[in-house]
Amino acid sequence: MSDMTLILGADGFLGRHFCRYFAERGWPSHPIGKSAGDFSVRSNVERAFQEAPKATRILHLITHQRTGQVQYDIPGSLLFENANIHLNVLECWRLYQPQAKLVSTGSSCAYPESDKPLPEEAFQGGHVHKSVRGYALAKQMLAVGSETYAHEYGLRYLHLCLSTIYGPHDHTAPDRSHFMTGMIHRALQEKAEGKDVFTVWGTPGTVRDLLYVDDQMEAILAADAAFENCLLNCGSNAPVTIDQSARAVIDALDWQAELCYPPGSFAGANYKTLDCSRFLAKTGWQPKVGLVEGVRRVVRDEKTATPVASDADRTH
Repeated sequence: MSDMTLILGADGFLGRHFCRYFAERGWPSHPIGKSAGDFSVRSNVERAFQEAPKATRILHLITHQRTGQVQYDIPGSLLFENANIHLNVLECWRLYQPQAKLVSTGSSCAYPESDKPLPEEAFQGGHVHKSVRGYALAKQMLAVGSETYAHEYGLRYLHLCLSTIYGPHDHTAPDRSHFMTGMIHRALQEKAEGKDVFTVWGTPGTVRDLLYVDDQMEAILAADAAFENCLLNCGSNAPVTIDQSARAVIDALDWQAELCYPPGSFAGANYKTLDCSRFLAKTGWQPKVGLVEGVRRVVRDEKTATPVASDADRTH
């Protein structure tokens, strides 16, 4: 791959892994991270886009996200900051990098609640879960904004709705970690404390999509090569329950612990999985890293991990 890629959010979880992935393969990339400033401020985005080399692809990975119960308390803040980030990126894309294809990342949280796998046609087809109202609305705006900018200005885009991602060096703070990373972190702590009970948040039957970070990156690149000017679900069509995930964690740790689901812990939507048939049929992509192996990789790298970007970075 010889084309230049701008990586927006290069200090965040997914951005750092993309920088590593491109560097390992000798692919040209231009990382844009926290040193560029807060992307909810227009002047920072303009400067970053003007100073960047002309690119063929822009990976837009920047977001201000919170998880768990705290989301209920700050929906307006999440909407305001993310809406400004995404609008600034869209406008500077058309002004300063119009030759580049904007590949942005979305989430299943932007889809309505459903008891069935969600195809792309369900997007904006109902109410999102109340815990993510502000954040989800901003993600919807990014998807629709990409489509409308492409239509009006003759640009190219791809908006990808991803699985829940986990892997080494992810956020572990309770208000920032997604369920799998938080689960692995708690398991390591409780095993180190000599406990024989593993505390798992949520409910055993809660269903989610889950991918190891390298698998998700390769899925993104496969989608980019095959699709253009659309919203696309980008995952494996292999949802897992919280219970399955928890058992994979204790298996990977060789820990003989009982599972405990404390009442009242944050659960979110009970069932949320994306129908990725369109992506899988066209690309033939398949994940390489199973749950137990993925957890083992996270644990193996735990001692050498360095902190991910701070809150000010607004990145994954």
